[in-house]
Amino acid sequence: MRTARQLFVAALLLCTASVYADGLVNFKGWDATPQAYFMTKAEHQEWATIQSDDEAHKFVESYLARRGPGFPAMLEVRVAAADKHLTVGKLPGSQTLRGKLVILLGPPSSFEAHDVADYSPIHRDNGVMAGALTGGSANSGGFDESSEGARSMGGANVSRLFHFTYASTPAGPLDVNIMADANSGKDHPRGREDDKRLDAVFEAAAKASIKTK
Repeated sequence: MRTARQLFVAALLLCTASVYADGLVNFKGWDATPQAYFMTKAEHQEWATIQSDDEAHKFVESYLARRGPGFPAMLEVRVAAADKHLTVGKLPGSQTLRGKLVILLGPPSSFEAHDVADYSPIHRDNGVMAGALTGGSANSGGFDESSEGARSMGGANVSRLFHFTYASTPAGPLDVNIMADANSGKDHPRGREDDKRLDAVFEAAAKASIKTK
């Protein structure tokens, strides 16, 4: 019979094996980075089968090649803009749902954000964001206000509503609302319909990003 110590060691080894089963070190967590936002559902399924860094390296090389030589530069600009203009608290804007939206689609046709507690506007934008996200300079009163970080009203937590509209996307026009905690910066779709819209547009944008096969 196995001793209690042997059973403990066996259980520990099993747990460790399950954590490192994928064998990923250098590419562990890559699928959650802005570079991977453009993965289609099919590519997500393929990534789920990756078992080693060597396989992951080949996958990423192929993934980037399919999106053409201009992809890295475009991604860099959009990530920088999301971090600069959509960061709330200490969470970088590029690591949020709202950041993923503008990284995938580029500058929106219009944008506004306000705190839900009293609906007082933080800023409204009908062109400033477009310039900022494509490398242009934002004028005074533009996106800079959204990087102020957390705000509070009477000591209570405040939710910040981000409203994006796109006249055209690979899935058609888009009007969507994203809610964010004004302290942590963590966000989510405002409602079920917003969630459905985002799922559809993310997949369409991912497919549209493929330039070569």
